[in-house]
Amino acid sequence: MDLTTLYNLPAETITRLSFFNVGGPHGFMRWAIYLLMFIAFGYIIYTIYQRVKVWRVGKPELRTDFPEKRIMAVIKYVFLQGKIVREAYAGIMHAALFFGFVGLFIVTLLIMIQDDFTELFFHIKFLKGTPYLLWSLAGDLFGVVVIVGLVMAFYRRYKVKPSRLDTKPIDTFALVLIALIIFTGFMTEALRIAISAFPAFEVWSPVGYAMAYLFAWMSVPALETVHYLTWWVHVLGAFVFIGLVGSDKLGHILISSLNVYFQNLDNESAKTKFAMPVINPTEFETAESFGVGAVENFTWKQLMDGDACTRCGRCQDNCPAYLTEKPLSPKKIQNDVKAAMDYRVPMLMAAEDPAAVEDEKMLIGDFVTEDEIWACTNCAACMENCPVQLEHVPKINDMRRYKILMEGAMAGELQSSLTNMESNSNPYGFAFAARGDWVAAQGLDIKTIAEDPNVDFVYYVGCAASYDKRNQKVATALVKVLQKAGYKVGILGPEEGCCGDSALRAGNEYLFHALATQNLETFKNYGIKKIITTCPHGYNVLKKEYPKFAKVGLGSDGNPLECAYEVYHHTEVIMDIIKKGQIKLKDALAEKVTYHDSCFLGRYNEIYDQPRGIIKAIPGTEFVEMSRNHGQSFCCGAGGARMWIEEHIGTRINQFRTKDAQASGATKIGTACPFCLTMLSDGANELDIQNLQSFDLAELVYNSMEK
Repeated sequence: MDLTTLYNLPAETITRLSFFNVGGPHGFMRWAIYLLMFIAFGYIIYTIYQRVKVWRVGKPELRTDFPEKRIMAVIKYVFLQGKIVREAYAGIMHAALFFGFVGLFIVTLLIMIQDDFTELFFHIKFLKGTPYLLWSLAGDLFGVVVIVGLVMAFYRRYKVKPSRLDTKPIDTFALVLIALIIFTGFMTEALRIAISAFPAFEVWSPVGYAMAYLFAWMSVPALETVHYLTWWVHVLGAFVFIGLVGSDKLGHILISSLNVYFQNLDNESAKTKFAMPVINPTEFETAESFGVGAVENFTWKQLMDGDACTRCGRCQDNCPAYLTEKPLSPKKIQNDVKAAMDYRVPMLMAAEDPAAVEDEKMLIGDFVTEDEIWACTNCAACMENCPVQLEHVPKINDMRRYKILMEGAMAGELQSSLTNMESNSNPYGFAFAARGDWVAAQGLDIKTIAEDPNVDFVYYVGCAASYDKRNQKVATALVKVLQKAGYKVGILGPEEGCCGDSALRAGNEYLFHALATQNLETFKNYGIKKIITTCPHGYNVLKKEYPKFAKVGLGSDGNPLECAYEVYHHTEVIMDIIKKGQIKLKDALAEKVTYHDSCFLGRYNEIYDQPRGIIKAIPGTEFVEMSRNHGQSFCCGAGGARMWIEEHIGTRINQFRTKDAQASGATKIGTACPFCLTMLSDGANELDIQNLQSFDLAELVYNSMEK
C-alpha cells in the first residue's frame, strides 16, 4: 500500500531533515551525539565492571551452562514479562513502560541506522514515503503507551501507595527522567512540525501534530530557539537514562535481565524446581566454615541478587511470615544482604589480607536478624512470584546452616526435634523400632519388604503417618484404596528412616546426610523401584535432594550411593486409579469442599490438577476454591522445619489460612500433606470453628469408595 498517493507528493519529500534545526547532517551535533554515546556506554561498562568486581568476591558457582535455555528464560521473563503480567494493574503498568520503551528503542534505532550509516556512507535514505509515515505513527503510539504506563506508575506510587513499595528519591528521579524524555520528545516533534508550517503528511505523527497547534502563535525564530533548547534537553535526558541502566533503580533494566539469564535453570522444571543445593560430604573434612556467616560466603550469584532486586515487593506480598506480622520480609532480606555487601566487600577488596578484615557489623545480627531467618517456612512463594528470578529461600537456608553447623544456635524446640531425628530417626522422639506398629493397630494386611519384597509400590510412610494417630488414619485409608485397586503394597517398617527434609531445611546438613545415606542404602538393598508417599516433604526430598546427594555421597561401605527409584505422591496414584476405573466412588459426600495446596506439592512440584480432580470425582461434592490457590496458595506454616518451632510472634499462620478456608464457605478442607492436615485441624480448633473439618484426600476417597 502506497500512502504517498494521499498527498500528491514525491516519496522523497515525505520525510524529515536529519538533525533538523540543530546543524543538519554535517553539523557539530552529529559529533556531540557520538561523544555523548561514548560517555553513556562507557559509564555503563564502568558501573557494571565495578559491580562484577563486588560479586566476584562471592564464592564460585556454575551459572553459564545451557546458554540456549538461559536465552529462552530471558525471552520468557524479560521480553514476555512472564511473571509481571500476573498482577493486572502492576502488570499492565510495567508492560506499558517496557513495551513502549522497546518500541521507542526500535524507532530510534531505525533513524540511527539511516542517519549514521546508510545515508552517511551510501546516501541512502529509507525513511521516506510510506515507511516514514508508518515510522512516524509507530513512534507516537509507543510514546503514548509509555505515557499510560507513567500515569499508572505515578498514581500507584504516590496516590495508592501500596505498603510493599518503599518509595525512595531515586524512584521519583527515575519516573521524572522518563517523563522528561517522553515529553521533550513529543515537544521537539511538535516544534519541528510548527516550524515546517504543518506539512499535511505529518498528521501521521498525531500527538506531535496536535501539540504543534499550541505553538502556532510563535514566530519561526522563536520556535527554532525553543526547539534547539528542547532538543538538547531531550538528548541529554536520553543519554543520562542510557548511562544509568546499570545503576541503582534504572539498573534493574540491565542487572535484572542478567540475573534472569544466570538463574537456577532447575527451577524451570517441576522435576527439579526449588531443589536445595547439598553440601558435598568431603567438605566436612576440609572446609573451615559451613553455610553463610559473612557476606563473602554467599556465591557471586547470590550477591548479584541484591543488585537485581527491583524492590517491587511481590515476594513480600505473598510471604506468609510477613503477612502474619513476623519480622521476615523476603524483599528486606535481599536488600539487607545488599547493604551488607556494600558495607563489607569494599573493605575486603582494599585489604592486603582479606582474611584479617574485621568490622563492627555482622551479617547475622546487624543486617539480618535471627528471627528473620527462622521465620521462613520455605514455602517459596517469594521465588514463585519474583519477576526477576531472585532466590530468597536458599539464601536464608545458607544462613541457617551457619547458625546450626558453626554456632549450634537454634530454637529450643527445634534442637529437641533434631536430637530425636539423630537418636530415633523421627522428630517425635518415639522408638525407631515402633515405626511399623501402626499397621497392627489399624488391623491392616500389609507386610514389610523384608517379609515380602514382591510388591507394586513401597509405601514410604514417613514420620507423621508412622507415629501420629491422626495421620495413621490417612495411611490406613491409602493402603485400603491401593489394595482395592489391585495393587500390592509393602512398607519398610523399622528399616524406614526419617527422610531428613526438616533437618536439611533447618540447616543441619550433617544430620541430613546420615538420614539420606541410611534410606538410600535400604532402597538399594531391596532393589526398590517405585515409592509412594503421603507427605509432600518426603516426596520432594526423595525426588530432588536425594538424587543430588547420591551423586556426591558415599555409603557406609565406602561405595557410591545409588538413586534408582521413582517416587509418586499418593494424589497422583489415586487420580490415576480413579481415571482407570480401578475403584468405584459410590457414597456421596454431600458437602462443600475446598482444597489447600501444600507448598511442597503445589509450588515445588506443580501438582495442582490431581487433587482437585479427586475431589470433583467424589459424588455429591461441591468444590470451591479459596481466594489464594494454586501457585498463590498460602502456607499452612509448617514447612522449612517450622513444624517443630512454636510461633511466638504475630498471628499464627495456620489460623490465617484456616480463615481463608472458612471464607470460601466450605465445610470440609481437603489436604494432601500430614503437616497441612495437622495445622489446619489445629487452626479450626484454635479459632473454635465448629463446621469446618480437615481430611486428607485419601480419607475422602476411601469413605466414598465401594468397599
